[in-house]
Amino acid sequence: MMFSERPVSDMRRLYGKEHRRAVQELKKNVEAGKFTAILGPRRVGKTSVLRTFLNHYGYPYLYYDLSPYIGLTGVSYQALTPALIGFETGKLSGEAQLSLGVLKLNFKVERGVEFENAMINLLREVNEKYERFLLVFDEAQVLAFVRGVNMMGLLQMIHNTLDNVVVIMTGSMPGLLENMLSPSSSKPMFARYVETIRINRWSPGEGKEYLKKGFEEANVEYLPDELEEAVEELSPVPGFLTIYGIHRVNGKEHGGALGEAIDEAVSLWERDLEAFLNIYNSKTYVRVLWVLAQSRLGFSWSELKRELSRFETVSNPKLARVLKNLLGAGMIEKRDGKYYIAERPLAKAVLRMKV
Repeated sequence: MMFSERPVSDMRRLYGKEHRRAVQELKKNVEAGKFTAILGPRRVGKTSVLRTFLNHYGYPYLYYDLSPYIGLTGVSYQALTPALIGFETGKLSGEAQLSLGVLKLNFKVERGVEFENAMINLLREVNEKYERFLLVFDEAQVLAFVRGVNMMGLLQMIHNTLDNVVVIMTGSMPGLLENMLSPSSSKPMFARYVETIRINRWSPGEGKEYLKKGFEEANVEYLPDELEEAVEELSPVPGFLTIYGIHRVNGKEHGGALGEAIDEAVSLWERDLEAFLNIYNSKTYVRVLWVLAQSRLGFSWSELKRELSRFETVSNPKLARVLKNLLGAGMIEKRDGKYYIAERPLAKAVLRMKV
C-alpha cells in the first residue's frame, strides 16, 4: 500500500525524486567511507530514506533511534540501546558478544566509561570482520545531550582509527545538528568531513501525484479539487499527506479525513514546539513564531522587529540568532527577503501558544 504509518523500507515504495536520489547519494558516500548527515524537517521522510537504503543494500549495521529523546537537555548513556541490529551476532567473539550485551543493557555497568569501552570493543571487531559496517543514529542531534559518554570523542575515534566503520546520522533540527558538527578549532576534526544530504517537503505537484497514486491503488474515488486542498492545507509534508490518505482509504470522506489529518498534524507540531522550546528556552522564539503566524505572506526584518516591539525590545544580534535557529529547525523559511512559517499546521499550533 502507498499509505502506511510506518517508515518505508522498500525501494519500490519510496516516493519522490529527491528521496530516491538521497538513497543513491547515501550509497555513494558509504562506498567512499564518508560520514553522512541526512537533514530535513520532521516527517519529510528521512527515516524512510535511511531504512530503504539499509534494506536495499544489505550493509551490516547498528541502528539507534533517538527520536524519543528529542527536546531533552540531559539523556543518560543508558538510553543508547540499539533499536535494530542488522548483522549476524552469532559470529562475534565471546568478548564482542559481551560488549554487545552491555550495549543492549543485558548486562548492567555502573559507569559510562565501561559502556563506552564496550562500544569501542564491539566496533573494533566489526571493523575487522566487515569491509563496511554502519553505525546509524536517527535524530542524532540528541547525541549532544548524552551524559556519561563522550560521544563526540567516540565519533572522532571511529573516524581516525576504524576505516571500515561509517557513521550515518539524521537530524530533524538541522541547525542544532549542524552546530554540533560545525567545523571550528574547538570541534572534533571528524566534523569537517561529514557529508550532508538535505531532504525537503514535496512540491505541490509531487504531493498531488502521491495522493493520486495511493487512491488509485486503493480504489478510492476522489476529485482533483480535493487533492489540491489537501496539499495546500498539509503544506505538502509527506507524513501529513500519508495520514490524510490513510483516513480516506479507511472510508472517511474528504472533509472529515482532511480535518482529522490537520488536527493530528497540529498536535504533532505542538509536541515538537515543546521539545524545541525545551532546548531554546526563550519567550522571544514564541513571539517571533506568533507574529509570523499572523500572515502567510511573511514579514521583512524591519516589519518583524516592529511587530515584536509590542511584546519586547529585541536587539539585532538576538533577533538574528533567533531567526537563524528557527531557520535551522525548519520551522520558518526565508524567501524574497521575508520570513514566514513553513507549514500551515505549524502556524495553527503556534497560534494556540501563549505569548
